[in-house]
Parts: sequence; C-alpha cells; structure tokens
Amino acid sequence: MKDNQALAGVRVLDLSGTIASSVAGMLLGDYGAEVVHLKPAKWREAGELPGLAVWHRNKICSELDWASDASLGIVRELLRGADICITSDAFTATELGMNGEEPGRLIHLRMPPCVPLESGGLDVDNLLAAISGVALRQSSFGGGAIDLVTPYVSYEQGLWAATATVAALVEREKSGFGQQVTVDGLHGSIVANIATLVMDPAAPPIDTTVGPGGAMPTYSSYRCADDKWVFIGAPTPKFQQASLEVLGIPQVWIDPRIGGTFTNLHSPENRSWVRAMIADAFATQPSDYWLKRLEAADVPVGLVGETRDWLSDPQIQAIGQRRIVTDPCHGETVMGGLLVELFGSPAEGPSPRRFVPFEELPVWPGQKQPSGRKPRPTNRGPLDGIRVLNLGAMLAGPYGGMLMAELGADVVKVEPRGGDVFRTVGAHYNRGMRSLEVDLRNPMGHAAFLQLVGVSDVVMDNYRLGVLDRLAIDYESLTAVKPDVITVSVTGFGEIGPLARRPAFDPMMGAISGMQKSQGGDSDPVFIGVAVNDVSSGCAAAFAACLALFHRARAGEGQRTGTSLAAASVFMQSGELIQYPDCPPPRVGGRDFAGPSVLDRFYPSTDGYVRVLANSIDQFVDAGILESAHVDDDVAADQIAGALRLLSREEAVALLEANGIFSVPARNICELPDDPSIRTDYLAIVRGDTGGDFFVPNRLARFSRTERPDTLQTPGAGEHTRDLLETAGVPMSEIEDAIASGAVHQGKPLKGIGGVSYR
Repeated sequence: MKDNQALAGVRVLDLSGTIASSVAGMLLGDYGAEVVHLKPAKWREAGELPGLAVWHRNKICSELDWASDASLGIVRELLRGADICITSDAFTATELGMNGEEPGRLIHLRMPPCVPLESGGLDVDNLLAAISGVALRQSSFGGGAIDLVTPYVSYEQGLWAATATVAALVEREKSGFGQQVTVDGLHGSIVANIATLVMDPAAPPIDTTVGPGGAMPTYSSYRCADDKWVFIGAPTPKFQQASLEVLGIPQVWIDPRIGGTFTNLHSPENRSWVRAMIADAFATQPSDYWLKRLEAADVPVGLVGETRDWLSDPQIQAIGQRRIVTDPCHGETVMGGLLVELFGSPAEGPSPRRFVPFEELPVWPGQKQPSGRKPRPTNRGPLDGIRVLNLGAMLAGPYGGMLMAELGADVVKVEPRGGDVFRTVGAHYNRGMRSLEVDLRNPMGHAAFLQLVGVSDVVMDNYRLGVLDRLAIDYESLTAVKPDVITVSVTGFGEIGPLARRPAFDPMMGAISGMQKSQGGDSDPVFIGVAVNDVSSGCAAAFAACLALFHRARAGEGQRTGTSLAAASVFMQSGELIQYPDCPPPRVGGRDFAGPSVLDRFYPSTDGYVRVLANSIDQFVDAGILESAHVDDDVAADQIAGALRLLSREEAVALLEANGIFSVPARNICELPDDPSIRTDYLAIVRGDTGGDFFVPNRLARFSRTERPDTLQTPGAGEHTRDLLETAGVPMSEIEDAIASGAVHQGKPLKGIGGVSYR
C-alpha cells in the first residue's frame, strides 16, 4: 500500500449534523480516510459550535441546496463512489433513497439521535441524557436531574459508531459486501453508561443524594488547607489501606463497621462518617503536602484542575495531545491529538478542515460492485472468526473486550489466579467472554498462555508500564509466537512523559483534566456519574483493534497499538478544550446544575423532571406558563418551575410541545424497562446473583447483515480453562498437570451477575 495509514483509500461521505456523527467522521479521517462533509438540510444554527473546527478536521466541507436536482445529482455521484456514508436525520436518508438495506459495497452508518431535536448542538445530548436516565443518575446534593455541561454521551456515540463501522469494513474484506450499521443516541448512552444500566427490578432506585463527590469516600475530591482540591483515587483495598495510612487514619480500615472489607467503606451506613474523617484529615494540610505523600505511597492522586489548562500540561504535550492547526475560520487553533496510536501504520497529524465550493468537490470513481450472490445474514457479528485475548482488569480493559465480543469476536478474559478483583462490582463489564484463569508467573501457565496466543488475533491489556516486560508477554515475545498478532495496550498516561509510570483511574483523570471543576463551577468539584475516561478508553481499545484488523486484512501485517486514559480525557472534551482567538468559553456548571439558561434546563413536575429547550421566552407566554416575557431570568425560571410543578411529566411535555417547545421527560434508569420500545430493542434479561432476573443492555449497535442475536453472558472465573487450552492444542494430560500444579484453574459458571455499579 502506497499510503500506510489504516484507512487509506477509504472514502467517506458525511451528510450528518450532530456532534456524535461529526465525531465519527473525524475519527475515520484521523486514520487516513478521505472524508467529504456536506451540511444536512436539517442543520440548526445552534449547532455552530467552536468544536466544529476539531470535529471536522481532515474533512473537505461544502454546502448544497437540497432542493436542487442538480445538487442532489452530484451527491448521488459521490455516494456511488463512497465506501461509507454517514447520516443523522431521516430526511437525508429518505431524500437519497437509503432507508432500506444498502446494496453493493456501501456501508451506511445511521446515527439518529433518538430525541425530538434531530440535529444541532449540545442540546441533543442534554435531551438524550434526560430520556436515557443519565441525568437522574448523577450524584448531587439534592438528588434531582443534573445537566452535564460536556456532551459525553455524544462523544461516546461517535467513537462507538466509528468502531462498529470499521468492524463492518473488516467483514467487507471477507464478504465483499457492505451493510447498514445503526448506532443511535440510545446506543451511545448505553455504551457510555453500560454499568449503571444494570437494573435489579426488586431493588429500590439508587440514592443519588450523596453529594457531588460521589458514593465512595476513598474515590473522591477533598478541599485542603490552602483551599485547593485534591482527588484521591483509591477504589481497591491496596490503595485504600495505603491512603488511610498516609492520611493518619488507619483505624478506619480495622473499624468493626468496615472490618477490612473494602466495599463497606462506601456502603450507605458507613460512607458519611468515613467521608467526614477523610475530609477532616485533608483539611489539616495544604494540597502539596498530600500530593507528595500520597504519590510516594503510589496512591493515584491529583490536583483538581481547570479545563483551560489541560492541553498545556507537560504530560499531555509529551504524548502528542496538544496539536496546532491553522483553521480557515479561526486562524491558529489549538486542539487535541489522536485518540489511539497505531505503531505499524501510524496516522498523520490532524489537518484543518477545508471549505470548497460545491463544484470543486472531489470526483470519486464508482465502487466496483461485488461479484457473486450477497451472503445471507449471519448471526455471528462482523468480527466473527477473530479471537481476542483480554488481559484487562478493573474497567477499561475488560470493557474493550466486551465491546469486541458485541462485534462478534471470540473474546477470552485472561484472569490471574483468584479472578479479576473487579469482578465484585464489575461483572457486567465482562459479558460475552470466555474465561481462562492462569498464573502467568508460573512457567507452565506462561507456556499455556503463549500457546493460546498462537491461535489468536488480538491481545489486549491495561497494565501499568513495565508489567508486560516483567511477565514476558510484551509485543516482541508475542510476535515470536504469532508474527501477525495485534496488541492493544491501555495505560493511564501514555508510554512517555513525567507521569507515564503513575497509576490512574477514571475520576482521577476527570479531576486533573478539568471535567470535575467544569461541572461544579463555583461549587464543589463533581464526580461525573458517567465513567467518562474508562468507557472511552475501553472503546478506543476496540477501535484500535478494529483499525489494526482492517489494516492486516489489506496489508497482511499485525502491529502494536495503544491508547490511554489521558488521551481519552482529551477526546471526551474535544469541543471544550479547543482554543483560538476570541474562542467563547465552554459551558460551566454549578451546584446541582439544572441547565445553562431559563430556556434550556430541567424543571420539576409532580412526578419528576422534564428537560426543556425553548427558542424564546415568548413561547412560555403563549403556553400560559408565564404572564409576561418582560421579567428577568431568575423570576422567569421560578414562575416556569411553579407552573410545571403542578403538572405530571406527561402533561408538561404535552403542553410544551403544543407550543413548539422541545421537551422530554427525565426518566430514572429503573423506569426504562417500562418503555416497550426500550425493553424490546435495547434491554435483555439475565440471571442476577440475588436469584431474580436483572435487566442489562442488549444490542449496542445494529447490523443489517451480521448482527448477533444472543444475550452476552458473564463467565465464571476460569470457567473455560480446559476447553480453551484444548482448542489451542495443549494435550489434555498437560492441562491436567497444569491444573494440579496451580498454574491454571478450572472454574465454575457464574451463578448470576452482580448488582448495580457503585456509581
């Protein structure tokens, strides 16, 4: 291949208008695809956001008259030459006759937002967060619906859509045919909130009135004596004991109410007094004092930072996450870098978007139509035939494996003896995999693992730097066994830089990157209920694997790839971190933030909350909710709240919609199964560890030809050890010897999936 980028030669026609769909096109362009973006007919001016300069980087941009037959003819010519077409609204797909299953080689990526507002700015995300349960799952002082100031769900929808699309490209290399891929707004919300959407119908709703610091006292931000805030990231026993020792309160761990059981630290009956003791300790010394001592004890810790400073951080610059381009609208523009690194087919740096007249758009030759009969729909997923060994622990690593399983790969969770410690509260991240329990430090266990590598395609991990070398399972060791193997590593801070060897967890990255401060505004930093950096780095791992698989399918070579929570923290704030002269500041929240304005926020009702988006204050007057438009915002907000508080959510939405005001009910997560369409299309039932049935997310994307129909189940630790080693060619006598020696362990099936996430 002349151009070695993973998606070189792939042509993308981006006819979309939401943040999520723009991000999906950006990601494809970042890795070599040629992307043409044409503004859709349903575009709202409210969608003209600073982030467009980054979301449309690497794209050729133009506009057209959708009412002109001549313009539509040119679009159809581009469509005939495209490998991928992205749409986000029904009008565009209908106008181009794309509502049925797509013929030939074209992959049609459909990304409808699933809210009344089809395209535009952050408001799509806010409406979606309301109807999908995200807004009422956020911890706060008062426990109401919280408006997230950063469109995390949209970013995740875009990343997952790009991943599913590249998986469809991988499948097309085998079958020769394209298909329709659907990743809608609810899919995006589910992928972003995969753990919190595990629902036990017999359990009461989660109490979110635990304060903005979240439910786990050892995984939260605290004010120090110098009025600066420090985040302490201690979710596991090792870090909890170390941090309590440093803070001078080791007695907490042995207190009879805790009894050395780490989950007791955040149980409802203990979390208040534990938090108070930790807060009192932090308040005795300035932030530098605690940072130095906690870092010396190897406890994940960081200073709560500001969004505006993150791209200037030395670590972020060291891993190439600060990029400067000359944007045609804004001049010198600072933006984030690439989400994943492909060391065998490296991507070029981002280039600025290019605006061209409609008549100067590129001319793409028509796609060569596949020969032979179109294969029948399969039930095995687009990555059928791909085997993944997933060494991931905690969250991002296992989740990357689960997403690969959703796409049809045979994923093996490789666990240490005793199983992944995160199984207690994170069994839902391990769905869809088989499990091998092995001691990689034992020579017999190590040899058995390498034999499995020899019949696998991808090896994923999220170890700290140096662990792969110590275990002798680094890239060089694996390629000696499988020359075309693909490896994917998720680290905390990347592979170079001053913090490269430091441990990191999702909310710690959210603290130091400015996410928590942005949401809290002038109030306390907010522990974000969406595991922003973990889920996005897990999805980024799946994206990297799919890019490398596509490159291998065309070039015949494997490679090493990687991403980090630090890179994810940049990606998940891509529109907020951008800087150029006169760039407007990003949204900032506040105490129990309800929304940015009187026209754009949550309001209470008799049975919950409604998320409202109006175009003008006059609409509330027309609806009889306000007597006059000539009042200040605080008075107007109080009067609107007073009027809607007398109505149910259903009544409020009906009244508002009758007067042209976009509105949706804010639903609690436990209400989602009551919606027949959500229960049928997005949820499945699995056995819970309490003996009853749990609702869990089901399909995360739709494929017109290659969608798997089954419900992903969670394996028991080591449940498939014998079967996996036997299929790898290990003689049964050697397997039994390995089991007898403790090198591997044959486990039992899981009795039932665990309960809801601590978040």
